[in-house]
Amino acid sequence: MQLPGTPLAARTAPRPDAGMVPASVHRSPVVSLDGKIIGYTVTVDPAPGVDVDAVYLELDLPNLVADRYAFLPSTPAMLEGFVPTPAVPGRLVLDLPVGFAATTSAEARAAALRALGMALALVDYRGAPAQRELLPFLAFVVVDPRSLHDGPSLAELVHDAHRHGVRVLARDAVTPALVDACRAAGVDGLRGGTVPLDAHVANGLAAVPTQRTEPPAAPGHPGPAGRHAAGPPDGVGHARPQQGSGARVLRAGEAQCLTILDLLSRPEVSVSDVAQVIETDPVLTLRVLHLVNSGAYALSHQVDTVHQAVVLLGPVEVSTLVTALALDARPDAMDRLWFILARAATCEALSDDTAGYTVGMLSALAEQLELPVPVLLEKVGVSSLVADAIAEGAGPLGAVLRAVRAHEQSDVEGVIAAGHDPVAVSQQYMHCLRDALAIARAVTREG
Repeated sequence: MQLPGTPLAARTAPRPDAGMVPASVHRSPVVSLDGKIIGYTVTVDPAPGVDVDAVYLELDLPNLVADRYAFLPSTPAMLEGFVPTPAVPGRLVLDLPVGFAATTSAEARAAALRALGMALALVDYRGAPAQRELLPFLAFVVVDPRSLHDGPSLAELVHDAHRHGVRVLARDAVTPALVDACRAAGVDGLRGGTVPLDAHVANGLAAVPTQRTEPPAAPGHPGPAGRHAAGPPDGVGHARPQQGSGARVLRAGEAQCLTILDLLSRPEVSVSDVAQVIETDPVLTLRVLHLVNSGAYALSHQVDTVHQAVVLLGPVEVSTLVTALALDARPDAMDRLWFILARAATCEALSDDTAGYTVGMLSALAEQLELPVPVLLEKVGVSSLVADAIAEGAGPLGAVLRAVRAHEQSDVEGVIAAGHDPVAVSQQYMHCLRDALAIARAVTREG
């Protein structure tokens, strides 16, 4: 069914460019209180003897942060104007270091940096007089709501910053109470730490998975123990009741999407069954036909049926489109799909196994949809090898997933503990980010 060479299917286990500087490059989203991604903080951890400024200058920011803000911790060279090029002018934000406001040349240097087209963020903002003097030059201030015991309150800091047209980001809001305090004070965004608000956006992590119960075999699909139940898909387009899973009710369209992913994961993919489920959702039907008839495929004739479209697109493209549709109602669907595809492609490349793609995609999809892993595995019948890797981090595929997740958390020690080289994982992830961004933009029609 898969047609080699189709635009979105060319996943040939991409490898990092040989000339890349040896360093681990990490990014973490900066997210608004309503779950919208403002930008990404990008940090590097260079190998011994490697010039950190050289690493930053070689960063491919357009493929790391798309057209969002790129927040970089400033180095002495950056404060002199030596910075990488962002995708959009004015979207490069330098984090001015702690103590910057107290230097004698602070205002002059801030003005010079602004004149060069850089936005500025002052970290550890507490409303001190020297810090307030810099507000006319700043785009952001970063506050730590846990440390505001003396001096102005969080609400006072936010009010004063907003009066100067400066947005306020809170870092390490690690409890629901802190998030509520940020919301009440009018904070504009959150960065750093494990943020309970929309945590799957804020750091790309799921909660520690619960002990997985053996998912029942899907109709017509071999279960983890090799069982095979005959018959057509049951309840096409409808969610089966979840027994004892404590799961939320599946939203409109999610049941169809998970059913399609289940069908696509089967050893023998039934085009008719996949097309039948797609046709139960008018939006998905339109998206499938629009994609296959787009200029990317350069077909000599128009495709008029979902069945034909599924054959031409192949399982990888259909699963990508289905995943995008499941995320459509959420803020920043493109960024979410980008994250899912990057993890999936990185897991596949590091494991040198196509099953790694499934492990990465389903684990990330569970996080983005806020579905407990057992519920997702119950809806999408996969082998015990894949299921155990996702739910328990077991086996070689589980080790790869643990390494990629650790990289997403900027946890170098976690990558090593999973048995992988942090630099190799970082370079592979960056390579996959580039390809995933192009696919995510094409499928979600953003950019």
